[in-house]
Amino acid sequence: MTSQLPLTFLEYKTMETKTENAVVVGKTADNVVISLNRAQLVNVLFRVKGVTFIGADTTTIPDMNKGGRQHLNYMLDNVVKDSIVSCMLGFEYETRRDTIEAKKWLESAIEAALADGIDLETIKLSMGRMKEYSTQSIEKFEAKERSWGKHMINPDTGKVSRIMIDHTKSKTVKKDGVSTKVLMPETYARYMQVEILSAKSPVYRYKDSGDVLSEKDLECVKTYLKPRQDDDLVIRDYGIRNINNIRINKQSYRITE
Repeated sequence: MTSQLPLTFLEYKTMETKTENAVVVGKTADNVVISLNRAQLVNVLFRVKGVTFIGADTTTIPDMNKGGRQHLNYMLDNVVKDSIVSCMLGFEYETRRDTIEAKKWLESAIEAALADGIDLETIKLSMGRMKEYSTQSIEKFEAKERSWGKHMINPDTGKVSRIMIDHTKSKTVKKDGVSTKVLMPETYARYMQVEILSAKSPVYRYKDSGDVLSEKDLECVKTYLKPRQDDDLVIRDYGIRNINNIRINKQSYRITE
C-alpha cells in the first residue's frame, strides 16, 4: 500500500516537475504505464484541456464520527479506504449546476405539456425552443468560495485552473484576547477536483499493516461513517498525495512518492 505521509510545502517546491523525466514502468492491455512523482502529476493535470474523463485509484482516510462523547469508534484513525472511481475532470462547476437545473426544468415542462394533451411529436418539434427557455428560466448558480482553499493559477495559461486546488490549513491563535487565524505551511497540500460518475465498492484496510479489515471491524467502520448528502452532482476533492494510479485520455500513470 502506498505511504500516506503528506508532502510538505518545501518538498512540493523542490521536487522535479518536468514530465519529460517520467519513467515507463510497465504495460496494461492497451498502453504503457508511466511512472510519475506527485509534482509531475500536478504538471500533467495542469495540461489537461477541456472536460476529460478519467479513472483514479485512491487511498484516503474515511470520514468517520468519533462515536459521541464516549468516543466508542475504536477504528478512528486506524483505517484507510482504497477506492476506484470514474470521474469527469476540468468542468466548470457553476455551468454544470446550471445544466442540471435546466434539464430538470425541461423535464417538468415536457410532463406539463403531455398532461395538457399536447402530443409527443409536437413537443419534439418544439424541443429547440424549450431548451432555450430552460436556460432562461433557471436562477443562475453562484458558487461560494471554499473556506479551506482556492483554485490555483495554471502556470501554462495564467488562468484559474478548474482542476487544481491549493490548501494550507490554518489554526486559531488567541493573543491578548483576540483570535486570529494563522496558516500552517507544514500542512500544505494540493487537491484535484472531480465529478464522480461511478465508484466501485471501497476496500477498507488497517492503516498500519495494510491488511483488509475483519468483518467485526468493518461493521464498526460502517456504523460511524458520516452520511453523504444525495445530490445530482457529486463533487470530490482528492488530495494529490492520496492518488495511487490515474488514467487520463487513455494514458495510464502510476504515482510514486
